[in-house]
Amino acid sequence: MKKLDFNPSKSKEDFRKNYKLHDLAENAGKNLLTQWGMNFRDFGEDNRYTRVWEKGEDKPDLIINYKDKQAFLDWKGKRKGKWLVNERAIKSYEQWSNKFNVPVLIAFFVFNESNELLERKFALVSYHKYKNSAKKQWDKNATIEFNSKLPEFTKENLIMGLIYND
Repeated sequence: MKKLDFNPSKSKEDFRKNYKLHDLAENAGKNLLTQWGMNFRDFGEDNRYTRVWEKGEDKPDLIINYKDKQAFLDWKGKRKGKWLVNERAIKSYEQWSNKFNVPVLIAFFVFNESNELLERKFALVSYHKYKNSAKKQWDKNATIEFNSKLPEFTKENLIMGLIYND
């Protein structure tokens, strides 16, 4: 058997711990989308239990539909109100957007240590400006940070983002 020559930046536990906040954001977000009458279906894959997972093309979590409008949507669970996304992911999302001519929304849900929802924001990747972060994160990932004041993740704001993206 061939020995792989690499040192992972994250342990299996660290990698899966990242998904706990993601799962909280996804559950809260899907609940809201259902309440708001928006249809959605899964798009990206869940790789947390993949034995060997390589960096590659990130996919947004969902495709959402509202009337005749579609968008990709990705959930980000956070502990702080810093609107960071892996640089690798944002580049991939832009490629998906260009390939299908569909906007990409990133929904940020901020939770306290008791996992209570504190804040909901979203970024429309083609509209909200971002910059490269000054330093890499603890897991050695390069990130970008949205530098504009992001709108609240509400039905009205989400619909406005879909309608005025054309």
